[in-house]
Amino acid sequence: MNTKGKNRSVQRTQALLKDGLTELMQTKPVQNITVRELTDHVNLNRGTFYLHYKDIQDLLEHLENDILDEFIEITNSHQPQDMKGKPFPLICDLYKFLEKNSDFVRLILVNNQEQNFENRLKDILRERCTKDWDEIFANADPKLSEIYSSYVLSGCIGIIENWIRNDTRQSPEELARYTEDIMLKGLNILK
Repeated sequence: MNTKGKNRSVQRTQALLKDGLTELMQTKPVQNITVRELTDHVNLNRGTFYLHYKDIQDLLEHLENDILDEFIEITNSHQPQDMKGKPFPLICDLYKFLEKNSDFVRLILVNNQEQNFENRLKDILRERCTKDWDEIFANADPKLSEIYSSYVLSGCIGIIENWIRNDTRQSPEELARYTEDIMLKGLNILK
């Protein structure tokens, strides 16, 4: 078998296991899911599982890292100077990503199944916001910048939780527009 075919096969198997884990996490806490239960659920043998992961926690960590890596890649594709006064493109891309991964995001943010992941996500956003705002608003008071960063981060997490909880009724574009308006105009958008 050539390397390319093997890699696709490995990727398919890993995706199957990750999707299966996400499905099972919708019915029970991850710590109660066994390797046998997961492999039965996705119709693979346990040996195949152990070729890729040492246990369920290892699989979950790989799933989280894959999602966070893609999340970071999206944030890095937008430069601060391009977003000055118009964060819509970044926000929209992030909402599209979250919608694509809504089953997992629902488990993490809405059902609080994996607090560590949520904290890592917040840290990534906080670091990015601080870095961007320091560059965009170089003359701003650092204390005020930190307060604003915390406010926006908590607000965005709340918007995401509400959106996911309500089955992503708004499109990512619509929600990104609301979020941008709130970030830039505050409560004036209600007038």
